[in-house]
Amino acid sequence: MAATAEWICTRCGSTNRRLVPDGARRAVDECLTCHTRHELEADARPVRWRARPLGKKAA
Repeated sequence: MAATAEWICTRCGSTNRRLVPDGARRAVDECLTCHTRHELEADARPVRWRARPLGKKAA
């Protein structure tokens, strides 16, 4: 079964959600509003995850 990882974009402040496998501690997602990619890490709270923006990929 999957769990919901809720996180707040560090760039625009939008709340985002992603389904992650049960037991997952990390994930990567993209903000639906500004499209900034973030690395997500599980927090002490079961739903809200910490988000850290990822650098731009080299082309």
